[in-house]
Amino acid sequence: MTVQEASARLDVHPAKLRQWADGGQIRTFRTQGGHRRFSAEDVDALLTALSDGLSPELDFLLSAALGRSRRQGGGRRMVGQRWYQAMAPDSRERSRQVRRNLLSLLVRHLRGPANPALVLAEARHEAREQGRLAGKAGLTSEDAVRAYIFIRDTVVESVVQMRAGRERGRQPDDMAGFYRQVGAFFDEVLVSYLDAFSEART
Repeated sequence: MTVQEASARLDVHPAKLRQWADGGQIRTFRTQGGHRRFSAEDVDALLTALSDGLSPELDFLLSAALGRSRRQGGGRRMVGQRWYQAMAPDSRERSRQVRRNLLSLLVRHLRGPANPALVLAEARHEAREQGRLAGKAGLTSEDAVRAYIFIRDTVVESVVQMRAGRERGRQPDDMAGFYRQVGAFFDEVLVSYLDAFSEART
C-alpha cells in the first residue's frame, strides 16, 4: 500500500504514518524508486490496535506480531501440528483471535495496569475459550498441552521481540523480573485453559 492508501485506511495524516514508520511502529518497504510501501496485513493490525484504544507502544507490538509466525515459518509449523489439523476452520480462526487477545492482555499486564486482577480475569476468560476449542476438537491431553505451548511461545516470542526492538539493541533492565511477570501471567491462564479443556471433553 502507498502512504496515501495506508494513511486513508488508518484515518491519520500521512505525516503521522511516516512518523510511526520512522519510529518502527509499523514496517515499511521501499520501491526501487525509493517510495514507501506498507503491507496491508500490518496496516490492518495497526488499525485494530488503534480501534481498541491502545497506546502507540502497544500498537507497535500488535502490528509487528501479526503475521510474525508466517514470516518466520511459524505458520507452516502450526499447520503441521495434529492439534491444528483437528480443528475446524472456524475454530482455527477463533483460536487465532484468542492468541491475539492474549498478546494484548499480556502487554497490558506487563505495563502494570491500574486493575491487574481485571486483566488476569480477561486473560483467564480467553484461555478458557482456547481450552474449550481444544476440547471440542477432540484433542488428546498431550495435543492440548502441545497446543497451549505453541500459543504461549508465539505470544512470548512476540513480546520479547518487540521489547528487544524498543531497546534498540541495548540490554534491557531487569530481564529476570520481566520473565517472572510473563511466567506468572501464563501460569494463571494455563489453569483456566486446562479446566475448560476437561469440561469440553466430558
